[in-house]
Amino acid sequence: MRLLKFGRLGLILLLLVLCLSGCWDIVPIEERALVIVIGVDKVENRIRLSAQVPTIKNLIQTASNFTDRQKPMVKPFVVESSSMLDAIQQLEDRIYKSMIIGEVKIIIVSPQVPRKDLVNMLTIFLRQPMVSFQTLVFSSEAKPEEIISSESPFDIQPGLIISKQQRSALKMAHSFPIELWDFIARVDNRTLDPYLPVIRLDQENKSYLLQGINVFNNDKIVGTLSSDESYLFGILTDKVEEGYKEIIVKGQEVGFGKVKYKSKIRIIRRQNQDKIRVDVNAQGTLLEIPKGFPNRVKTYQLFKKEMEKQLQQQVLSFVKKLQFLNTDPIGFRKQMEVAGIKNWDEVYPGIAVDAKVHFNYRNFSPAF
Repeated sequence: MRLLKFGRLGLILLLLVLCLSGCWDIVPIEERALVIVIGVDKVENRIRLSAQVPTIKNLIQTASNFTDRQKPMVKPFVVESSSMLDAIQQLEDRIYKSMIIGEVKIIIVSPQVPRKDLVNMLTIFLRQPMVSFQTLVFSSEAKPEEIISSESPFDIQPGLIISKQQRSALKMAHSFPIELWDFIARVDNRTLDPYLPVIRLDQENKSYLLQGINVFNNDKIVGTLSSDESYLFGILTDKVEEGYKEIIVKGQEVGFGKVKYKSKIRIIRRQNQDKIRVDVNAQGTLLEIPKGFPNRVKTYQLFKKEMEKQLQQQVLSFVKKLQFLNTDPIGFRKQMEVAGIKNWDEVYPGIAVDAKVHFNYRNFSPAF
């Protein structure tokens, strides 16, 4: 009887050790097995889909005689068809015949896709079992197939690199992800315009550049925001978590780190003229005092004043650019509608804009 108890105890301990050792690998295996990237292009009235799927190498972590570590991490597939549904079906058949399980986590859209087809294509994707509502959507400058077929120099899937890079705090200051459901909902809503972050292939470093945003008027691309303009987009939408901000004071660069922003958009209604009012509260840390500036209270006050002045000018210029392009991924038109402005879609491009910025140092006395 006593021997039976020890036997049971030993079996429990053995199962516990096996479970604990296996738990460490669940998340990495799932990530490597599930990340699929799809590119959407249109060539001579034919739909061209390219997919980047993980190879069997991704499913086995430990080196063994059965695994060739020199083989690529991913395998590209390319299919063409006259219809989107048939192209997706072909692609699914290719993927499943290759014994690869997967979920599409990234869709890269070519600028060659006509605007009238873009929303319809993405809506069709949303109905497919291997595409989730949280799939990230990007816009490419060149053919998506070039990004799909690129091989990462690191022992990790390119699709996983893109996904994690896009959601990192550093990238969230200049490039902002948009999920598939959000893009389609913005098109259907017609008050808040969609946008797509831009992805480029960095040939020199064998990596990817995530900088800039393509902005839309409903379902039509009307312009591109630069990296600095994308940063302002992040400020006004409270998407910048802790960013870096640089200003120029007397010809020298002054940098602030871990800058947090809180923005508020209001519509001020007057008999003579309505206007948009943007208030930005910022708080950050001065990284260093440049040479030639004394370490005194007046220096800190000067930097604070310049920070407020320059950021205010940048915000005003940015909003006026959005008005010129007649695009609103921020939410100004929604606020105008709530405020009771009739024909807000026609009024938006010409409505007056005012901005106010207030900056405080972190861990400093209010006197600064």
